[in-house]
Amino acid sequence: MRVRSQRAVASIRVFVLQAIIQNLPGAGAQLKALLTRHGLSDARIGDPNARIDMRDYLEFFEDAARTFDDPVLGARLGFALRPGDLWPMGLLLMQASSIGSALSYYARYASAFQTATTFSVQSDPGGLMCTYKVHADLAPSLLRQDNEFTLACICGQLRTAFDSNWRPLEVQFEHPTNGQASTLQRIFGAPVRFSQTRNSIIVDRREADLQYRTEDREFINILNQHMASVIASNNDNLSATEQVRALVSVRLGLAPVELPFLASELGVTARTLQRRLADEGTSLREILRGYREKMAAAYLAQGNMSIEEISTALGYAESTVFSRAFKIWTGGSPGSKSNLING
Repeated sequence: MRVRSQRAVASIRVFVLQAIIQNLPGAGAQLKALLTRHGLSDARIGDPNARIDMRDYLEFFEDAARTFDDPVLGARLGFALRPGDLWPMGLLLMQASSIGSALSYYARYASAFQTATTFSVQSDPGGLMCTYKVHADLAPSLLRQDNEFTLACICGQLRTAFDSNWRPLEVQFEHPTNGQASTLQRIFGAPVRFSQTRNSIIVDRREADLQYRTEDREFINILNQHMASVIASNNDNLSATEQVRALVSVRLGLAPVELPFLASELGVTARTLQRRLADEGTSLREILRGYREKMAAAYLAQGNMSIEEISTALGYAESTVFSRAFKIWTGGSPGSKSNLING
């Protein structure tokens, strides 16, 4: 396949849009008119693994809220989704041993189905702060439904996977309230704050660490292989950097992430992939470092993984190599960071 050297527009996998459309409260002529207004033909949204421009997705979502006269449509739909609607992410979350582990999976794999966004898990005085943000150059007015949908979707999946009575400690949104604060608090079952610096949910650490099941590593590896094959196909609209970052997210710690292997997945030579990354001002080394640093913080915040387990998950042969790298990133050791988080 061809890897494009120029930076691509932000995009999202069609299966997310399909899940939203399937759960909309209306049907018939009203829904058909909505889809037609946004050029969402069967051909365009028929392949769940294809991608759609993020702006198109966001504009559709905001218009859907107006069409169905529901200012909290995103939040309602987020809780209505089933694990199968978010294949394969939903199945991965259902396999996680704990809420903290599930959030780490989400942080790890989010870039596989949505670009120009980040989902991070960080330590917070009250527990774990799980943050979502769209980085594309888009008007804030386009982000409300997606922000509320994403956080609601995560909370809904956690309830399904672990405990139907589970609730976050607090929910935060970047956008201002539109008179729906009490409704959203009822939907999330938690205090909701607006005009914050980030979109996030705060999770009680004790609840995040509680072990519900033993993870089926063989099945998780199968899901990883499937996600890698999906990433390597239908991605002509992504930059080389985005494709490599997505492949790293599903291969690191499980399969080789050297340039020849990634190039083979993408159907180009190692030299071609290296040159295209250089054209975009980066390299596999830089992408790996950024991803490892982000995930190290997420795993340490999760609080139930040893330094050796984190080292393995990040693809290091020895924990001492990880510790040296971590000191370069942060100036401290992962052991001291873990003690601070758990103390």
